[in-house]
Amino acid sequence: MSKEARGSEKLWDRIFEHDQPTQAKLGEAVAAARLNYKILRWWNYGKPAIDRVKATFDVPTAESGALIQDILHSAAGNKASIILDAFPYGVPQLERVQVNVTFEKTV
Repeated sequence: MSKEARGSEKLWDRIFEHDQPTQAKLGEAVAAARLNYKILRWWNYGKPAIDRVKATFDVPTAESGALIQDILHSAAGNKASIILDAFPYGVPQLERVQVNVTFEKTV
């Protein structure tokens, strides 16, 4: 008898077509993120099913392009819309970029 996905697994299947990340892969991603950028705030909307996730990142200018590309390339295999904007900080030389991103479930 096959087991139907429930809870977080079902949510993941509805939004993303890829396999769920393992605990080890999540740990690697968080460790790499600590070196490259800082998550200033994040919030998810919708209870119990998540309809939208908003996040704000603080990124060094040199690494902002790679982060933005990674976020935009993540749209290729999922069923969510991505809204992204970036604002540079630093006068006269840019030092950091604040990246605001919203993932919304496509209906």
